[in-house]
Order: sequence, then C-alpha cells, then structure tokens
Amino acid sequence: MWNATSQSDGAAMIDELKDLGFDAIELSRHLTMEQLEQLKPHLNQTKPCSIHNFCPVLPNLPQAEAENDPVQLSSLDVNERQEALRWTTQTMELAADLEIPIVVLHLGEVDTHDRSYLMRDLYEYGEREYEAFGRKVEEATDWRKRKQAKHQDAALFSLDALNELALRMDLHLAVENRPHYYQIPNFDEMGMFLEKFEGSNMRYWHNVGHAALQERIGLCWSHRWLEAYKDHLIGVNLHDLKDLETHFPPGFGDLEFNEIMAQIPSDVLKVIEVRHGQAEELKEARELCQSLVQEG
Repeated sequence: MWNATSQSDGAAMIDELKDLGFDAIELSRHLTMEQLEQLKPHLNQTKPCSIHNFCPVLPNLPQAEAENDPVQLSSLDVNERQEALRWTTQTMELAADLEIPIVVLHLGEVDTHDRSYLMRDLYEYGEREYEAFGRKVEEATDWRKRKQAKHQDAALFSLDALNELALRMDLHLAVENRPHYYQIPNFDEMGMFLEKFEGSNMRYWHNVGHAALQERIGLCWSHRWLEAYKDHLIGVNLHDLKDLETHFPPGFGDLEFNEIMAQIPSDVLKVIEVRHGQAEELKEARELCQSLVQEG
C-alpha cells in the first residue's frame, strides 16, 4: 500500500521496500495488473505474506479509489454479489499461484445512510464523554440494525462459497474488522461468522487503526476485538491514528504501540499498512514494531 500509487514500476517497488529492511510484503488492493506482472519475478526473494481482496485493482477503478468497492460480497443484488465472488475467486487464484497463504477479505456494508458525521462532529468538538455522544451512536447504529439481517445473510452466502474454495486451494480467508459502523462485520457479526465456520479455513484479521477509530467514535472498545477473537487471529495490519485520520506509520500518531503490540500474540503475522510518506518514517516504524515484538 505504501508505494503502490507512487511508484508505477513493480520491480522498483520491491527495491524500495528491500532498501528499507523489509523481506516480506503484503499485496495491496491498489496494485494494477501491470505492477503485479512486474513484481512476480522478484517474489522469490521478497515473499508475499498476504494479499488484500480485491487484487489487482478492479478494471476501470482508479488506484486512488481502490478502497471503494464497486461490488460487495454482502450485496443484496444477486448479480453484484456474483461479480464480487468472481473477483474474489480471481484474487484467491492469484494467491494460490504465488503461494500466498492468506487472503484478507472486506465483506461490504449495510445499505443505510451514512451517519458517521454525527459521531465525528461530537468527537471533534470534544464531546466524547457526554451523554449526547452516546445518543448519536445509538441513533446511527439503530438505523443499521433495521437493515443488517439481509446483508448478514448475503455475506454468509458469499463466505460459504469462498470457504469451500479456500479449503480446496489450501488458503486461509481472513475477515477484517472495518472502521465504520455501517460496514460488515461489526463486533457481534465477527463472532457470528467465526462461529459459523468454526474448524474451517476462516480466520480473523485485526486492523489496529480500524479498531482504534471505532473506539474513538464510540462504537466498540478496541481491546475487545483481540480479547474475544484472539484464538481465531491470523494477522494484523499496523498503522497509527492522528485523531480520526488513519494509516500513519506506527509511532507517528497518537496510539500507544507498546500497549497494542503487547496484546498481539507473537506468532501472528504483523503487516505495516500505511499511506505513502517519507521513507525514513517507514523505516523508523518498522524498527519500532520489531523492537516491541522482541520485547514481548
């Protein structure tokens, strides 16, 4: 993610990351097919440890908009859901070809008007601890509850099909926690999905920044995710926050990474996922995370 949109040549992307001390990479949703083809000859030395669905970026979708899914695995539209399954299958086939063991999934969202501004505005005005803040959170999540059941069923339908495929391909599917209240899964849905697929290749992927953002806007205490789903945890994305802005290098925001890293089991994959910025900052972030892992 760090250099997918700033460096058009895939081989040069690898070189940049190797120079910063990385010997493994996660393939991002922002990669184009051309970048992937350029990357492939170099992946025997710099191994891909995980891949984010969808990869490569979908046709006609600009790299800068790769986080905006035009098709979703939780869609109530059958044709859209089938298209999302088709592109996910392509990502899984790419993972199998490149011997990438983990495919990280974004499941989609509940079709409801986005009321995040209700929580963001109160947070920015310093009202986080007041009763009005709680009422706004409840108001937004109540609207979600009215429509979420059908989207949960659609997501389960997609996961059922993908899990069968993952078993045949010997891949792990890792469902990621998302930053916004209307996205799937919320805290309870993650537990429901993991219980449904207990004993399969389905796992939990924890995004540190997403969990912290949810806490700041009053949705869920960040530590609950790791406490509840630690036994299913296969990997984490590490990035820092500045207030409500995400994807800063660890150590360059306001999260306490010594506390966060202490909660993450040592055998879990840890991937730094940050926006493009200064190379020296990324190097310092890697050194910080490595030092905290060694301390643990």
